[in-house]
Amino acid sequence: MATLPVHLRPATSGDVPALLALMDSVHAWLIARDLPEQWGTVPFTRIPGFAGRVAEWTGLGVVTLAERDGRQVGMLAAAPVTPPRVPPATVPGGSMFIHTVMTERGPAGRGVGQVLMAEAERLARSHGAPALALDHWAASPVLGRLYEEHGYTKVAEYVGEDDVRTTVRVRHLR
Repeated sequence: MATLPVHLRPATSGDVPALLALMDSVHAWLIARDLPEQWGTVPFTRIPGFAGRVAEWTGLGVVTLAERDGRQVGMLAAAPVTPPRVPPATVPGGSMFIHTVMTERGPAGRGVGQVLMAEAERLARSHGAPALALDHWAASPVLGRLYEEHGYTKVAEYVGEDDVRTTVRVRHLR
């Protein structure tokens, strides 16, 4: 059976419930695999103010939604702003930062991450960014391998307010 194509579009405020449902489903998948360290044990929809933050992201135009056969199966939040939690001078100025990339954890999500990572690169190049950057849970060898395969080099680590060790990675585009 052929895999249906992935359609990308900017997320809107009307997509917030679906985005939150996707995020909660990925969170539940991690919890079911005994991996609460990545995002804790509280679903995103139960974090006070989080829905408002997602609505703000969509209002700023930084969320790309991936759809397959009319279903939302992934999301990318990328902007030319490095979050304040990232240690200073670890990300080249003007870089595009991938704040979140998530895909449905079932068959409908297959290949969606690759499409979203390519979209992040396209966005970065369209902004004239010298690099793409991201941070991820440092204790996950799977994430480390995945991002290395996409050309991201580890440049720093930090421990966040939640006492979780996080790796910062950069992929130079020029």
